[in-house]
Amino acid sequence: MVAKLARTLIGGIACVTAGTGIAAADWTRSYVIEWYEPAHYYGAETGIVDAGTDCPAGSNPEIDYIKVLTDAGYTQQEAEWLRDQEHPYRLPNHGSNQMAFRGENRANVYTQPWTYPDPGLTPVTGEVSQGINLDGDATNGFVSPDGEQGIDNEFYRTVGCWKTYRGPDRLSSGAMTFNDSMREGSWTVAIVVSGEGDDPMNDENVTVAFYDSKDALVKDGMGEIAWDYTFAVSPHAKYEAIFEARTENGRIRSTRPSEEVWFRDPSYSRDLQLLEAQVDLNMNEDGTLTGVFAGYRPWEPVYEGWVRARGTVIESLTWVNLPGVWYALKRNADYSPDGADGEKTHISFAMRVEAIPAYVMVPDATNEVAEIVSYVSLADPADAERPQRSFTVDGIVPDRDGIILAGPDAPIVPPTVTREELKARLGLGSAAGGR
Repeated sequence: MVAKLARTLIGGIACVTAGTGIAAADWTRSYVIEWYEPAHYYGAETGIVDAGTDCPAGSNPEIDYIKVLTDAGYTQQEAEWLRDQEHPYRLPNHGSNQMAFRGENRANVYTQPWTYPDPGLTPVTGEVSQGINLDGDATNGFVSPDGEQGIDNEFYRTVGCWKTYRGPDRLSSGAMTFNDSMREGSWTVAIVVSGEGDDPMNDENVTVAFYDSKDALVKDGMGEIAWDYTFAVSPHAKYEAIFEARTENGRIRSTRPSEEVWFRDPSYSRDLQLLEAQVDLNMNEDGTLTGVFAGYRPWEPVYEGWVRARGTVIESLTWVNLPGVWYALKRNADYSPDGADGEKTHISFAMRVEAIPAYVMVPDATNEVAEIVSYVSLADPADAERPQRSFTVDGIVPDRDGIILAGPDAPIVPPTVTREELKARLGLGSAAGGR
């Protein structure tokens, strides 16, 4: 049970873990993330689709899916049938499953996007971005809002004009949807910062850890996440990230990249692996911790996350042609684990973090974390291998009997033919499974 405690470590200074004899860091400050989202700079005055310095033409425009289908070889009549709300291939609020089959030879464009011509995706053309200079080169990338050169954030360049990702801080539709899950108890991420000096705000030897916790966030009477609650570390075989850093005037910056770290991702992909990762955080006077962490993430799992989340829904509700996203991610990828000449399988990415004071306890909850260590060895190794749950098959949605009527050779019928009639015509009973 989460219990609220009174704060006792004023300024975060600690000496020894009580009752254990284990030497602690000279100071420790602990937090829990109450909001995080991709670090995208919003350049408009108002609105999601409006023009701004980030996206001079506004967000990615709404798509004419009748034209998309006819361009893919469907007749005008077939396209109109398929987009009809009463069509038997449709499921309520899930779009048309047959929309997936518009690649060459009616290939599924969600799983084989290369079979479809690149339809283009509106990119960010502004010069400003949040993030970190990951490669140390100030001559490339963006400029930060406070004027720092060389910010690497090609993920933002790729999807920053996609309306689901665009908006003021905490107000994009994607960020609000994804953070709702965390704030309602689906997962919790705790942060512990410790150092070896006598001044937490200016310390040459600082360590920052992101730990998983099974203790749910607690809301106050106004519906906001409450401060100063207790969260025990839950050792996880994947979700743990530790950084070496320093502080200057309360700003925490990595002193060297962490080779590989994993976070929970508040989006469709669920996992966030970062290579050559760094942090740039601020310990604020009001007790909060804000800033970004960044690194290079593999872009293909990101795309696959959108596919698993029901490709037809993503396309219909967010005005995007998913093959265009695949092409854009591939085009803008800027890092290879195999070196400069290797295939660019990763893309620079930054996550904005807002965290509040909390008590972070060791796994058995006997004491507060007073020394940052890895708890991966205490985790169940199976945690890292458990498959993500999905209600789709290749990006499309089976009906309640597990049947998918759409496909490369599926008959295209008018809306007057019911699902039951079509199933009977195809020899598919109500208890049938698969396609």
